[in-house]
Amino acid sequence: MSEYYEKPEVIFKNIKNLLSKAVRDRGHPYHTPAFSNISIDNQVESRLVVLRKFDEINLILNFHTDFRSPKIKNLKNTSSSYMLFYDPKIKIQLRIKTLSTIHNLNSVSKKAWDYTKLASRKCYLTQSPPTSTTSKPEDGIPDHLIGTDPSKHESETGYKNFAVIENKIKNIDWLYLKSSGHRRLNINCTQKNPKFKWLIP
Repeated sequence: MSEYYEKPEVIFKNIKNLLSKAVRDRGHPYHTPAFSNISIDNQVESRLVVLRKFDEINLILNFHTDFRSPKIKNLKNTSSSYMLFYDPKIKIQLRIKTLSTIHNLNSVSKKAWDYTKLASRKCYLTQSPPTSTTSKPEDGIPDHLIGTDPSKHESETGYKNFAVIENKIKNIDWLYLKSSGHRRLNINCTQKNPKFKWLIP
């Protein structure tokens, strides 16, 4: 078995490389991780999100969401969260414990918004908040925008609904699955230098 699966420092470096690649490559399995948090009524809620940014120096993972969505209220109540990644080709699972921070109408959200394409900005122009009930199957986008993108000027009205969720990595549970021998490594990221601990898979 190569050092990729035996040396903690090499494993940690490769984790960061994979996450960086996943931001740029829409086809990468890590591009759409599962994000989980605790709801106000103490239930676990999970959904797939799009990985938009990875800061490998500060160990922060970002995704975008609608500020009106229920997860915002949940995260305001409890900022602890998890992100789950799995690549069936390389058979590596990452369970990442994070602490989430909400950015809306500030410098972080503005910078991300400026780089957001019109097709994506359209998602924040819905007339009703996400999870609202509706009498018919629809996405809530105004009728005149069905099948087309808004103008840049019109898209700006959606900025107030746009949020960046910044997820600070606290712990990584790395699992490699192989018939000849599974490997599992826990990486504590709460201090300046990561602390490694081998676990039985």
